Amino acid sequence: MQETDSTTYHVSQSLVYGLAEQLSAVLPFAQMQPSHVSAFVQACQEQYFEPGEVILEPGHGVPKYLYLIRQGAVSGHRVGEQGQEVCFELDAGDLFSVGAALTGRDVSTTYKALADCFCLLFPTKKIHEFGLESPPFLAFLKDRFGVILQKSHQNLQQHFAAQAAQAQLHQNTLGSLIQREPISVPAQTPLRQALELMEDRRIGSMLVIDEHEVLQGILTRHDLLSRVVLANKDLNAPISEVMSAPPKTLDVNDTVEMASHLMVHASIRHIPILCKNKVVGLVSERDLFSFQRFSIGSISASIRGAHHIAALIRSADHIRQYAKNLLSQGVTGHRLTGLVTYLNDLLTDRVIHLQAESFGVDPRSFCWVALGSEGREEQTIATDQDNALVLSDEISEQAYARFLKFARSVNEALDQCGYPLCKGDVMASNPAYCLRQRDWLKRCQGWIDAGAPQDLLDASIFFDFRPIMGNAKLVEPLQLLVEQAVANTPRFISLLARNALNWKVPLTFFGGFDTIEIDGKDTIDLKLSGTALIVDFARIYALAHKVSDRNTRLRLLAIAAPMGYDAKRAAEWVSSFEFLQTLRLKAQMAQEPVKANPNALDIATLSKVDRMILKAAFHVMREMQQRLELDYVR
Repeated sequence: MQETDSTTYHVSQSLVYGLAEQLSAVLPFAQMQPSHVSAFVQACQEQYFEPGEVILEPGHGVPKYLYLIRQGAVSGHRVGEQGQEVCFELDAGDLFSVGAALTGRDVSTTYKALADCFCLLFPTKKIHEFGLESPPFLAFLKDRFGVILQKSHQNLQQHFAAQAAQAQLHQNTLGSLIQREPISVPAQTPLRQALELMEDRRIGSMLVIDEHEVLQGILTRHDLLSRVVLANKDLNAPISEVMSAPPKTLDVNDTVEMASHLMVHASIRHIPILCKNKVVGLVSERDLFSFQRFSIGSISASIRGAHHIAALIRSADHIRQYAKNLLSQGVTGHRLTGLVTYLNDLLTDRVIHLQAESFGVDPRSFCWVALGSEGREEQTIATDQDNALVLSDEISEQAYARFLKFARSVNEALDQCGYPLCKGDVMASNPAYCLRQRDWLKRCQGWIDAGAPQDLLDASIFFDFRPIMGNAKLVEPLQLLVEQAVANTPRFISLLARNALNWKVPLTFFGGFDTIEIDGKDTIDLKLSGTALIVDFARIYALAHKVSDRNTRLRLLAIAAPMGYDAKRAAEWVSSFEFLQTLRLKAQMAQEPVKANPNALDIATLSKVDRMILKAAFHVMREMQQRLELDYVR
């Protein structure tokens, strides 16, 4: 059927207002001026298609219209890059033939009406002219995925911001927090004079500048004990001898979120703020987190100062509350999971120290390693334990029994803190995950050589390991083995790829959501039917290309080029993964979560925007599986 061979009629003036109001609820029209939405409708024709009727297909030539589904649904079918079938479904509010219309080429997809279908037809020859009048319209056509993702993030922040009084603070710039001019002294200033000035002005830090007012260093109250008091430093010495140099800095246009992230990973409490390379202010941890009951500093301090498990149980609860606050303030998925992982690492480290003292085990003789999501620094709010213990080869059998009891005590303490015991028993208290270094090397090599189903499962969990506490040198030979032996064993990588093909992307043949009913709700498990496949995809290609990163986001960015893809494809992978991670966090924090599964998403709770981006993410996952099949199975 040709584009002109159907029942077509111009939209009557009486319908323009109603249609414009209807369209204003969906992208890109929600971002356009009302007059531009009305102008779009007036420029359209309306066309009816009966069930099963072909709307567009290859061979029709360059499409004369953009199609906007006003009522009904449309199926799409095309052959993908690797010769695979790609099917999807569009519903009311969706646009199609966009790519072909913008590039002036024939469509590569066959579009059919699934039921009685009414479409608004906008002439393609008017696209660029109309886009000049309404930039949001053209921007959406050129980067539909990015615009929808941005809108989804905005909606999520608004959802949680309604529950938090200071929802926007983490997006404020640091320049907006500066209350007064910074106090500074020259590098040759005697310590006594600088300390007296700090006391007089009641400030917690002193900036050090040179004759050109360029920042040279910083001295904080936190530095005084180790660098001045305990070091018995002469107070007549210049401040330059004890200052921290060069100091970590940020710009006035950087965000509060960036400052909090820097404080966490650099273990600092004060950040000088620059404008055109000149220091104009100073922000402290108190400035950033005074609006919150719990801050990184307060939680970290409570964890480090804990002398019994009961105190750590309270700190673990504070971590979860803090994470919810951050999400409500617009902190993105990977930033949030990174902060959660940092605090969880700190808590785990403290638990291990307490139990090591209790059982009399020497931290130099073992290394506690995190596996799975904690190993990848991707922990969400609801997470169980995946960990292991690497022991020195000198550990005797008698000592080994004590280490097993020690590991059990750590696992049970973490369980009390809200990190459930692993149902698959992938924990250090399991003798299979508490081994001497030489036995771990044999086991890893056995996984690689054998490649049985259980070997693949064990390897996929273990190969994301990361040292948490103890003697990190014990795991270095394991890291080297994984990086070299796996990359040199194509058969094992192929088996991992085949295993990843078992994950089922939750889309029907026509591209609708393939859900599972739980308690009368149509749900999707965002871990088992979502992030798990992307994690596997990133791990497999990282192993194949000897990428040392453990974090999925970093792996995706690193493997794109060796696989022959550009930065845009890598960004698409990362966006899909982080969107799924963010939806998982939202599901875990829901006021009425789906029973017994913190990763189950009730599809009915999704907005139109989130449904669109979730379908796009699932299509990205299908393409990942198709690439795995092409590279390792065919």
